[in-house]
Amino acid sequence: MTRYEEFRDDAMGDIKAYQDRLMADGTWTYVAQVEQLEKLSINMSGRMLVYMFGDQLGTHLFEKFVIECHRNLLYFLRQLTSEYRFFILYELKNNKNLFANG
Repeated sequence: MTRYEEFRDDAMGDIKAYQDRLMADGTWTYVAQVEQLEKLSINMSGRMLVYMFGDQLGTHLFEKFVIECHRNLLYFLRQLTSEYRFFILYELKNNKNLFANG
């Protein structure tokens, strides 16, 4: 049996216990965070980066995202200073209007 088959059978055996375990160990939260990163990747725009960083830096970062990083969000984040990366992730988590500026 593969790891996936074991995983699936575990869930099907007792879905409530399975869900409780995944909530307790943070898996549900982790999945939600990955979904937010996917949403950011799809919706990242020059307008959004200008909203966060101002005209000059926002435009520069958007060009970096599109041209140098080929819209690959994880690669883009690795290219940034830790301060810029942290700020983008902070905004993703805390700014309810972030995607209104996409």
